Order: sequence, then structure tokens, then C-alpha cells
Amino acid sequence: MGAATLKVVLCCMFPISLPADTLPCGANWESGEEVSDIPRTFRWGVQRPNLLRYNRVEGFSIGVRAQFRPQSALGPISVTSTARLGLADLKPILRLDFTRETIQERITFSGFHELTAIDERAGHFNLGNSISALVAGRDDGDYYRRSGASLEWVHPTMEQSSLRIRAFGEYHRPATIETDFSIWGLIKDNLEWRPNIGADEGWFLGGSLEISSKWGTDPLFPRGGLLVSVEGAAGTAEYARADLLGSLDIPIFADTRISLEAGIGTSLGALPRQRLWYLGGPSTLRGVTPRALGGNKFFRVRGEVARSFSFGDVSLFSDGGWAPYSGTLGWDTDGPLFSIGSGLAVLDRLIHLDASWNLGDPGVFTGGRFRFHTYLDTVPF
Repeated sequence: MGAATLKVVLCCMFPISLPADTLPCGANWESGEEVSDIPRTFRWGVQRPNLLRYNRVEGFSIGVRAQFRPQSALGPISVTSTARLGLADLKPILRLDFTRETIQERITFSGFHELTAIDERAGHFNLGNSISALVAGRDDGDYYRRSGASLEWVHPTMEQSSLRIRAFGEYHRPATIETDFSIWGLIKDNLEWRPNIGADEGWFLGGSLEISSKWGTDPLFPRGGLLVSVEGAAGTAEYARADLLGSLDIPIFADTRISLEAGIGTSLGALPRQRLWYLGGPSTLRGVTPRALGGNKFFRVRGEVARSFSFGDVSLFSDGGWAPYSGTLGWDTDGPLFSIGSGLAVLDRLIHLDASWNLGDPGVFTGGRFRFHTYLDTVPF
């Protein structure tokens, strides 16, 4: 890492307060009351957790976000502009969102030119994965680039349920690894990053439907949830896919509970590689590397028994999963994989430390027999 890059990183991690008369955006940027009747905000770097991230494609990625709330013929809307630059790839990322939100619905029109993850639910751009990548050289995400526009309608309810409909037109292209820096890499020689997925390039026009429902808020009683999602697109390739996820948390006696989770998915047509189902890593199948399994369908289960103590939660768990072999991916493993392990969760289950043993194939694509996962709270949906 060069001196110039390090200087930029330190400036973002330790913002410098300037005198009011030197602020480039004016001292009244936050409210705008004296210069405009339009509410507005501006954030950058560490002022928001999602504006500073680290991964093996972008390296350090620093973002800025400006938001305006003007009046319109449709009522008040929110205009949000986000820009970021990765210090490793030096490829700008831009996103513009127009949102109209009421108590009953939220409608958002977006234009974007950005890096995205193949599993958006897993939160690979969040703080936990960034810390893991920077410190340990372990980036669980796989990424591709997309440019286009989308229209999204979300209908939340008071019963912890929601309906989300999205129409999109996107151009996809692969993203390459641009950095191998990590703190652990300064100590261990020849530390290699896991290769990124080779996404299929092309245009995709389609839509998706997502329905989620959660029930139960009292930890002394059973709680659970369901998520159903359907997606289809045409263009360079035509495909449709659907999946169902469910979770159940059952208290069995004082400070002890059983947690169960299961998911199943299938597809039709020629799925591009970035839309296949993948299993592996802390969000789906502990004990193996991300993308240890992948194909046009999948099935997975997780079970855990946890006991709460004053210092945190101690658990015993087992994960299992299967996805059929896809000849375009080059794996030598297409059978089901299972793992067992033990974990510790602290700070109200925010931070997880899991030690897992892979009971299946210990080959290169699974990462060996033993794997240690450190991550922030990961939930199915």
C-alpha cells in the first residue's frame, strides 16, 4: 500500500474538523433552512457504516451520499445520490434513487452503475465481512458489476410481513480481484485470496417478487419466519428461479433454545453463473468455503442448540446442504455436505465465533476438514 493510499485511508478513518468558514458545503448544509426550504443531508466515509467498506475487488471503498427531500406533484419525495471509489480498482460507483414513501408503501426508481454481490441477503458489503477481509484476508462475498435501472414497490405491514416487487433492466459483467492486502497477510507469507466468480456478461430484463413474514417477538415463546422469492428475466439468457426459506426458534427450558432453519430452491432455463444457487460460508453452510457447492437447485438445513450465560451464548450446531454439480463451474464435489461444530455468540448475539468440522469431502473446494468463522450477526432474512 502506497503512502498516498494510506493517507486517504487515515483521513477517512479519522475525519478532521475544519473551521466553519472553511466548510466546502457551507455551515448550513445539514438543514439548509437559511439557504433553501428543501431539507438535505450529506454524509461521507465513517459517518455512515455502509459508506466505508473493504473487499478483494475494491480494496478500501469510500463513499459519499447526499439526500434531498423536495416537494413534488406526488407529494414529498427523497432524492438520494451515492458515489464511491475503490482505492484498488479505481472504478467509480454511482447510484441515484428517487423514493416516495408513505405509511402503506414505498416506491423507488433507481439508476445504478455499481458493484454488487451474488447473494444480496448475506450482507457481504456490511461491516462484518469488511473487517474479516481486512484483518484475516477472508472475504466471503462474490461480486459482479451491473449497470441499469429498476423500479421497486414495497408494502410493509405492522405484522412483521412485507411484499416487495421489483422490475429491472441490467447489464452484467464480471469483476476481477484487484487487491491481496490484509493485516494477516503481513504476518503470513503467500496468503492467497479465494478467486471471485466469473459472471456471465449480458443484458437481463425481468422482475422479482419477494414475500416475507415473521411471527413472535417474545423470546420466552416460539418465534419463526418464512420468505418466498421468485425471479425471472430474459435477454442474453432466459431463466426463472424460486426459493423458500423458513426459520423456527423454540425455547425448551430456562436459558436454552433450539433454532432450526431450512431452505429449498429450483430454477428453469439457462441461469447465468451469477444467478445460480451457491452454498458455503457462515450464511448457508458453515465448515466449508463459500461456493463449495453450486447449481440450478439447492436444499439446505441448519440446527442449533444454544444455552445463554452471563458472558454470551454457547451453542452446538450442525449444517447440511446439497446443490447439483454444474459443469461450467469446475467442481469435483457434487454430493451433499454436512458439518458439525460449536459456537460462541457475545454482545446480545451480535458477534459469532464458530468452529466447524466438515464431515464430507475435504478437498480444495471445501477448504479442508476444519474451518473457523468469525462474523457479525447473520440472519436468513
